[in-house]
Amino acid sequence: MATEEDEISVLHQELKWLLREEVHHVFEDIRHTLQECSERFPIQTGAVHDSEIKQQRMILSSPNSSSQMKCMVTLRGDSICEADVNFKHKHVKDQHHIFKTSFNPDRQWKLQQIQDAGNHLCNALFILSKRDSTYEFKSAQEVLLLLDELMACLMKCRTSLAMPKRKTLQDLITNKNMQIFHPVLPNDVALSFYVHASKLILAMYHLHTNSQQKVEITARFQVESVVQWLNEAIVFFTLALQQCQQLKDKIIALCQYDGMC
Repeated sequence: MATEEDEISVLHQELKWLLREEVHHVFEDIRHTLQECSERFPIQTGAVHDSEIKQQRMILSSPNSSSQMKCMVTLRGDSICEADVNFKHKHVKDQHHIFKTSFNPDRQWKLQQIQDAGNHLCNALFILSKRDSTYEFKSAQEVLLLLDELMACLMKCRTSLAMPKRKTLQDLITNKNMQIFHPVLPNDVALSFYVHASKLILAMYHLHTNSQQKVEITARFQVESVVQWLNEAIVFFTLALQQCQQLKDKIIALCQYDGMC
């Protein structure tokens, strides 16, 4: 029967082979995954130039078939460069109470979530570029630290798109993007474009000043549209994270004895 020393020796040999051969192979697979992602990400990454970024015209509709609001936008990269918004408002004098507003390419609504995800994607590719195929990893710990750095970056990529930051009422009211609409929005309405996973969403808030002179939200409506490249980007981020985790699990399994790393 194999002794414990024999088992440790075998693990050492497997770990040496993994550091020498498989780590670079997996990193190359991850790099390919992120390169595929960057080619679909319509902002200026290493794979896409500004002149190649195409405009997408889309209709945002209510998920519950509500007729409270309609919106058509032109999305280009991380910016909404045109928008036409119609919504019901009690103070509008026409018989349908429809308020119509818009903005054009002279004034754009920047989607910071997309910009952030693109920046984190570029950082992830940079992390991978720091170790080319000729580099010799000295220890498992070195690889684990690199994987942790890369996975943290990829988590930020995915989180930027999948988990939009919750805006306070004050954020909604003071948002400078509200000023780009013409005609100007009614004082009791706030609009907010944001990304949630694969969807572009426009939320409308009806506001009311109560007896204590505090502004409160009395109603919220939203319209949305699926953006195909957002869905693909999240899939690629998730795949890259899985590739990292599988390599990390292999290394940890080989480092089960003290001192192996």
